Amino acid sequence: MTGSAAADRKAASRKWTPTAVRALGVRTDVPTAYEIITGRGRDEAYRAVKRDEFPVPVVRVGRRMVVPVQPILELLFLVTPAGGALPEAPPVTTLTPQRTEANHDSTRPGD
Repeated sequence: MTGSAAADRKAASRKWTPTAVRALGVRTDVPTAYEIITGRGRDEAYRAVKRDEFPVPVVRVGRRMVVPVQPILELLFLVTPAGGALPEAPPVTTLTPQRTEANHDSTRPGD
């Protein structure tokens, strides 16, 4: 297994929650930002930067590249463009319709 394949497998297994993304602080590195946005790994992240196809701004500081977290939060609709945090979404639940007399149509055959 190559390093790239291992990194892609690791990226695919990690789940980024809104809280975890916000906890990154002000900036993060290129692979982490790309993993959050696309679920892809390190090599693909740097290829996207090289092709100028990275989905958020990348800031070059000398030889180092960093990604501001604010544009990631905005892209994922985790904050408003003005910077105010949106409330956490409620947990997703599956609802099963319950049969009651009010929604039961007694004119249907077989009921």
